Amino acid sequence: MNGLRPPLQIGSVRLLDPLGEGGMALVFRGEDRFRPGLFCAVKLLRPEVHREADLVRRFLREGEVLTRLSHPGLVEIFSFGTSGAWPYLVMELLPGGSLKACRGEAPALLARRLIPVCGALDVAHQAGVVHRDLKPSNLLFAADGLLKVTDFGVCYWEGEEGRTRATRSQMVVGTLGYMAPEQHGDPRRVDGRCDVYALGAILFEFMTGQAYAQVQLPPAAVRPGFPPRMAGLIMRALQPDPSKRLPDMQAFGQELSHWLESAEAAGWGEEPLPGFSARDLEQATVAGPRRNGGPEDRLAPYLDALGTGPVGVRRSAAEGLVAAARPGDATWLVAALGAAPEGARFALARALGKVGESQSLQPLLALLEDPFAQREAAEAAALVAQRTGDLVTAQKALEEPGLGAAWRWPARALLGDQTWVKALAAEWERLTPPFRLQALEAARNLPDELKVSVKAATAGASGQAKSVWDCL
Repeated sequence: MNGLRPPLQIGSVRLLDPLGEGGMALVFRGEDRFRPGLFCAVKLLRPEVHREADLVRRFLREGEVLTRLSHPGLVEIFSFGTSGAWPYLVMELLPGGSLKACRGEAPALLARRLIPVCGALDVAHQAGVVHRDLKPSNLLFAADGLLKVTDFGVCYWEGEEGRTRATRSQMVVGTLGYMAPEQHGDPRRVDGRCDVYALGAILFEFMTGQAYAQVQLPPAAVRPGFPPRMAGLIMRALQPDPSKRLPDMQAFGQELSHWLESAEAAGWGEEPLPGFSARDLEQATVAGPRRNGGPEDRLAPYLDALGTGPVGVRRSAAEGLVAAARPGDATWLVAALGAAPEGARFALARALGKVGESQSLQPLLALLEDPFAQREAAEAAALVAQRTGDLVTAQKALEEPGLGAAWRWPARALLGDQTWVKALAAEWERLTPPFRLQALEAARNLPDELKVSVKAATAGASGQAKSVWDCL
């Protein structure tokens, strides 16, 4: 590892024993110091590639993509970033092995496992994210036996790809045997149908025992007695022409559900197809109760530490609280905010910015007079307003003449405040270098059309501000 030792702790998570490593990353078991006995996976980019900016960007992009998506069939990312020299992802621990253990299962059982995968990928596709490397080793079992989609490191993210150049047109993206034909061209010119093809290839291989890429035959020619309707479904997913393929993951999941309800599936029952050996059958996967609980169970330990610990502990507890917050936690967070000590309010505001809904906006705006939490509350209110569409209320609460207070700038930019943009252009020449840097950092939150006008008005940026200006 080039002499560079992995960190012992990231935020509130202690790194324990190594779980594995690959060409790009090291994976450790982690434990949150505020929730003993609850483990996670910590993925670290190998030090050999730390200087490869595109690889670092692609690695961290997986965290950014997955924190924007929510579905039980997608691996959950708790936090991501850089700790010292180490880019990292802190994610849900999936201890049950991969789908590879299920080769040769009964068609009905495999179909039941993969229907939630269709739903998870449909959510990703609706958000403009295409996996591009779906394969059995990227489908992992959680402790409760639910199959989850992982490893979005080479995904296509609509609207982002060209800006970061995360994938070059001549680069082949995917894994042979599961790649759709169109992926052998420009990997940026694909859509969700390439994932449909990959899932079809997985079904073919796991139900027949042979990889479709090697045999190129209908299922019944490989495994006599194959269910005819299922064979038709698989072959529609494997059409080389994307326009003739199953159109999307929603349709794929519906077709699998309809097949499960059919007399054909009932006839096959839970028995594997004839001819599989014992080692082809399902291996045991981990199963057991989930310990996630409700918001009280997940969030209260961090809140306790925020109220009682020293500065370093409070900082890591704040990171843990935000990472653990989930959609549906807003009511609990708002109630906690009303009774929280002053040193905990900033973290609760940040958590509400992540998951809060309409009922969170007024409590956040009430914190604008709180010197301990006003900046976090302003940004959180802007994020909630964006999510709920109540931009007018937030803009009215945050507006000030001219540039106003610097702590409001990121929130005003998030809301696309044109008054702030005009004030920045008018006052740019009079700003000191530290305020210029703060203003341009805030401007990164603006909608693209307003970034253009800010960039034109601040063309004289220099020093640290110049590097931020270049990124606008």
